Amino acid sequence: MRTGRKGTASLNLVPIFEQEPAKNIADKYQILFDQASDAIITIFSDGKIDAINQAAEEMSGFLRTEMEGKFAALLVPDSSKNRIPDRAKVLSLDMFKAPGTYEDVAILRKDGYVRLVDLSVRIVAGTDENLALALFRDVTEKKRMERELITKHGELRNAYVQLEKKNTELQSMQETLVQAGKMAALGELAAGIAHELNQPLQGIRGYTQELQHLLKPLLDGKNEANEIHASLHEVISNVDKMASIIGYLRTFTRKSTERFEETDIHKAIDEAFKMLSRQFAARGIKVEQEFGQNVPNVYANPLQLEQVFINLATNARDAIEASGRGNGLVKIKTTCIGNFVEITFRDDGCGMTERTKAKAFNPFFTTKEVGKGMGLGLSLSYGMINKLHGSIVVQSELGKGTAFIIRIPKDFREIA
Repeated sequence: MRTGRKGTASLNLVPIFEQEPAKNIADKYQILFDQASDAIITIFSDGKIDAINQAAEEMSGFLRTEMEGKFAALLVPDSSKNRIPDRAKVLSLDMFKAPGTYEDVAILRKDGYVRLVDLSVRIVAGTDENLALALFRDVTEKKRMERELITKHGELRNAYVQLEKKNTELQSMQETLVQAGKMAALGELAAGIAHELNQPLQGIRGYTQELQHLLKPLLDGKNEANEIHASLHEVISNVDKMASIIGYLRTFTRKSTERFEETDIHKAIDEAFKMLSRQFAARGIKVEQEFGQNVPNVYANPLQLEQVFINLATNARDAIEASGRGNGLVKIKTTCIGNFVEITFRDDGCGMTERTKAKAFNPFFTTKEVGKGMGLGLSLSYGMINKLHGSIVVQSELGKGTAFIIRIPKDFREIA
């Protein structure tokens, strides 16, 4: 090994070749030094470089003549000018003053690029002064591969999470399709039942009218006549109400068509409450209507709007019933705001939690007991309002009631 100073000692490996001439031993040391796969640099205690091997030239980009006799500081990167990888240590001259092993040390190449190395330092005793034997192993590519591996692992993990999410969504969609199939079958069944019930109802009405006719001459002049006639009239009246409800049910379950027309919002609300008026009365629920003046018609499907209002009214009924008070109030307010009609359904029921409010419009989400709700009402309502380029939002607080605010354009064709 060459030395940069007179009298510098060589490595204490002489016994290996003690039977050979000194020149041959030095030549063999030089060959071993130059052919080593790791970069080797010997450094004096004052920081000057004594010698480097071929691997050190390749690692640093400097020629041997450019490094030998120069200070090792030329390998120290400037953190203010050079990008130092995270968790890397910048090469320090203090590392050459004592034996030690250092990982992820950043050194500066001649071309200005920073490389990562593992550094092992040994102190070799010389005749005049100690010499630091520094072995550098370039780990830049290894660290790059490790980073890529970590990145790929993260990507793989994210892909797995996404796959699980998609699988969950697929299962949810399958359940939704099953439920939708059940609902379609239920709709057909309801339509069939409505048809079957309508015939005996009409028979009851006919027989009651016939009974009125037959009893009239028999009851003339008797005290019970008025009471009997009133009872028979009540039977006919209730049959007519049942027939009206069944007629609505048959219309409601009929396949929906995109029949848009000028629709009176107030009439649609009134029609929606016809089916629910007795239910509201039985539960002590009052309905207050505050219809705005000069509220225009909207271009919509009237049956679908009625369905939306039925869904909201039903939710209000159930929320008030869940409060346990035995009575309640539903307020319906309409107003015109620019080119939009705004309808507000407000109840003083049990209200919603933040979690329930966030999922209120999700298909098949319900807080009701099994058999008391399918969780489709608000989801369908959202879809119908969205089809009109309108909006529906919920405002609620647990224990303080709920308000649904709907905004529908006068004619969605003008803004589509």
